[in-house]
Amino acid sequence: MELFGFKVNVVILTKKDDIFAYAWHYSKEKAIHHLNKIAEYHGLKGKVKESKEMERWLKNKIEEVVINGKKFEMPAFEYKNKNVYKAIINIPKGKTSTYSEISKTSGVKYQEVLISLMRNPFQILIPCHRLLTKKGTLMGFYPLGREVKRKILEIEGER
Repeated sequence: MELFGFKVNVVILTKKDDIFAYAWHYSKEKAIHHLNKIAEYHGLKGKVKESKEMERWLKNKIEEVVINGKKFEMPAFEYKNKNVYKAIINIPKGKTSTYSEISKTSGVKYQEVLISLMRNPFQILIPCHRLLTKKGTLMGFYPLGREVKRKILEIEGER
């Protein structure tokens, strides 16, 4: 899949055509490994799939969030630390927040916020790329690297 000029491999966790999570990386093996970590963290069960149809769904959703500024609606599943994800979804397009602000807003300890971000089941749709350090710098886990994060923020009008 092409993502903002970067070629990535996408794997999606589904159950009865519902998408529960996805992961991507420059290698398929690392994408699958990351998806397994996400599934384990959230207690998700399902089938790992790759399909052009699901990639189109994902591209459309990413465009809605990044280009149009629409808020993503998470599936009706109780993800671990869902309050963290809800707080991040509320950061508007073109704006940023800090990791510590999300900790306060969500009521989740800072360290657990960081772990939740490493296991974000809907990267970009739950826009963790909008999070910066207190000093305003890019950091944190992002499987595609800081350059992709920087590019998405530029597209959104932040940097």
